[in-house]
Formats: sequence, C-alpha cells, structure tokens
Amino acid sequence: MVIRWRVFDFIGFLRIIETKGDDSKLIEKNVNTEVSGDIIVTHLIGQIKIEDVNDWFNGFEKVCRQFISGGREYKLLVDRKGYIPDHFSVQKEWKDKFFNNTILKHSKAIGFLLEEGEIMNHLKQSNTKGSIEFFDNYEQAFKWLRDFK
Repeated sequence: MVIRWRVFDFIGFLRIIETKGDDSKLIEKNVNTEVSGDIIVTHLIGQIKIEDVNDWFNGFEKVCRQFISGGREYKLLVDRKGYIPDHFSVQKEWKDKFFNNTILKHSKAIGFLLEEGEIMNHLKQSNTKGSIEFFDNYEQAFKWLRDFK
C-alpha cells in the first residue's frame, strides 16, 4: 500500500514535500545510535517530538564523546529517512544540537540518509563539501562512509 504524506519544511522557506511509503513505517519511531568500526550510525526517524530529539541527542552525544575522549575521529551516518517533525520547533532543536562544533570537528565525513525528493535534490545540488553526502539508500551511504579516506 502506497501512502502519500505531505510534510512542511520550515528550514528556510515553506514548501510541501511529498513522500511515499507504508504509513506504519513512516510513523514508527526509531531514536537510537550505534557504532560499526569508526562509523557512528544515528537514527532519528518517525513522528518526532522535542522530547524525542533530547532523548536521541543524549545517546548520540555519549557515543561521540567516547571517540573524542580517545582522540579518535569518526564518520557519521545520520538516518532521517521517514523523519516527521511534530512541529517546526523540532527541526530547530535538532539543528541546534546536531550542528555542535565539538561533535562536527571530530567527524571525518557525514552521510545523511533522507527521503528521496525535493529537499534531498536541493541539498545534493548545493553541497560543496567533499566530506558530506546525501543518500536515499542505506547500503550506498554506509559503503561511501566505509570507503571514505
């Protein structure tokens, strides 16, 4: 069954993004962080509220700090595929927490896993950093990070 969702993006201007998918998959919440070698995989997907962002960040920051305290760099895979903010303030909260200088300066590369569509196309076209890439496929994103030197 294919469901069309309309999600409003309040990042820079208002636009409507349509996503396709199974409604239970898009609604199911997944807020966690795991490690695979030097790659930190963090998920913030589903219908997300401010409290979910705070829960997510507590675990995410703890994992990053383990690398930082050991003097090690890491690669990030940020899974936001199916991310549905409860309110525009949720996106702001996520950005304020994620774009933290301490966390970002210790990362070698960042892959973002997003829904295919207008936002991802815009981000891909405007990206000028070789250490950041946008994907709609988990395996491709993970392979890119694994192979990133």
